Order: sequence, then C-alpha cells, then structure tokens
Amino acid sequence: MILNPPGLAPGSVQRLPHWPYLQAVDEALVGRGIPPGTVRANRTYAQHGNTMYLVLVWDISRTASRGGGLRFRWEEDAGWAYAQLGVGPSIATPTQPLTALHRVFAAPDDVAEVAEHLVRNGRTPTGEYGAEWDRAAHVRATIDRFRATVNQPGGLWTGAE
Repeated sequence: MILNPPGLAPGSVQRLPHWPYLQAVDEALVGRGIPPGTVRANRTYAQHGNTMYLVLVWDISRTASRGGGLRFRWEEDAGWAYAQLGVGPSIATPTQPLTALHRVFAAPDDVAEVAEHLVRNGRTPTGEYGAEWDRAAHVRATIDRFRATVNQPGGLWTGAE
C-alpha cells in the first residue's frame, strides 16, 4: 500500500491523473513481493509541459545487486526507463529505456515482472512485453482533462471525474 508522501496535504497526490496507474503497478509489485522503498508521483509544471511521471526506487538492501539499488522512472510520453544506483546517492548509471516494455502504459503485471528480474537478478528479462494496461485510455483522457483545467487562468484540478 502506498502511503501519502511526507510534506504533502493528505489526498493531494491521489488527485494526480496518473495515480490509478501507480496504484495498479504498486499492487503488481507487492503481489510479487518486491515493493519499492521509495515511490514518487508528480508532474512537471506548465513551463515544462505538465508531463506526468513516477519514480520507484529500490535501495541496495532491497536488491540482489552488490553495487547499489535500482530506480525505475515512468513518463507519460516516454514510458519506462531504469538506472542502476551506486552506493552513494548521486552515483548511478545513465538512465536506460526498458525496451522490453513496448507500451507507455505497460500492463502493471509486465512492469512487475521486468522489475522482479532487475531487483532479484540485476538483469533485464529477455522476453518482450507488449500488453497495454486495460485502463490506459481512461487515464490518458483524465490527463487531458487535467491539463485543460490547470492550464486555464484560475484553473484548479480537483480530481473529480
């Protein structure tokens, strides 16, 4: 279960239009016994195009890697990417796309399977994962409504559908 991040008003991240996708991915990860230690859901702001993103981090204590942890990053326009983290907080390999996940809204179970390979073995799987999440179209439409609302003068997104 994802907790409300510290410093944010209760319920504020749940109003992000891509929150349902994060919940579905989190459920799939928990189902495989590999919940990330850090979860971040947010968006870039208007001057950067209001791009929705997610960041999932497994520190060294949660991975089989001896060199460090693992960071997954999802962006609504690029899909999933990852980086191996070093022992120090600023040491990481360059972010690489998760090419096995062919969809921006990859099926949560596919995301969890790819994450499990990386968390437990330190390697990406050899398979191809082309399924799209069954609620992707709904979340894309919600993101569009979000942008239309927050980009208007005085616009306030409440998350209500």
